[in-house]
Amino acid sequence: MNKDLIDEMLNKSQEAFLMAIEIYNKPTISYRLEGFAFFICNAWELLLKAKILNDGESIYYSDKPNRTISLSNCISHVFTNDKDPVRKNLEIILGLRNTSTHFIIKELDSIYLPFMQANVLNYSQKLFDFFNIDVTEKINSSFMTLVVNNESISNEEILSRYGEQIFNRYDKLKNETNNIIEDNSNEKLAIKVDLNVKIVKDKDKAQLTFRIAKDGEEPVRIIKELKDTNLTHCYSQKRVREIVTDNLKRRGLEFKLSQYDLQLICNKYDLKSNEKYFYKHELTNRWGCSQQLIDFLTDLILKNTDIINELRNELKNKV
Repeated sequence: MNKDLIDEMLNKSQEAFLMAIEIYNKPTISYRLEGFAFFICNAWELLLKAKILNDGESIYYSDKPNRTISLSNCISHVFTNDKDPVRKNLEIILGLRNTSTHFIIKELDSIYLPFMQANVLNYSQKLFDFFNIDVTEKINSSFMTLVVNNESISNEEILSRYGEQIFNRYDKLKNETNNIIEDNSNEKLAIKVDLNVKIVKDKDKAQLTFRIAKDGEEPVRIIKELKDTNLTHCYSQKRVREIVTDNLKRRGLEFKLSQYDLQLICNKYDLKSNEKYFYKHELTNRWGCSQQLIDFLTDLILKNTDIINELRNELKNKV
């Protein structure tokens, strides 16, 4: 095992990972989707090859000793279960990288964002699992959220802009990815929250209100700000607990945050009434959680590792 080579691979892997995020989140770069796919795949390939070497195995083809195996080979070698959501996610991103050399339009951003966001978190976790390296020491976890261009465009506009051949490929890909997300409810595969808006007559049932102006000078006035919860509250409570537990483990604290523990903290600090941390999706009756909630919980427990016992005792004394 060549430790120097492994360390060099890991350093370059992390650089590629940071480049992927930086390129994607720069609004002035038009090559952001392709750039992200290229660098994130490079990051994964170096990480997985470093693991294979660290396990005492070869990264070269047996019949071509001067050529290292492909990322596809690395994926199947390390993630032997083809149903593993991390593997399935990575294979989708690899497909994006391969596709981007032939066919890419900016409208694919919204299709791939759920997979890319999950991929970023998966990389961070596997880097720690394999080599005990915490990438959040180089980049704050709040900066690992990918920002998509929310320009809305209809199918008709895509058809007129790119022509029938490209539109058909786009539409097929969109349907395929939507089916994957619907059939696989796992945030290691994709992170997605659907935002649905409808007009209702009963204002008590409305989350967004507007009025019709009779004078015609201001036809619609927005009373409440509409936020894209795909970006602000993209985590389930289960995923929050997993990430917080992983964050604590990286800092040397073996602490598994249960749903009951999370509820104790939420009740104590009234977190669910604060949209900074939680967002209630009325149509699906589920809570979306933010990166700020993850940071809050991680810092809270690190500052007071006995916080859960204190809250449990506090609850007993009230009864």
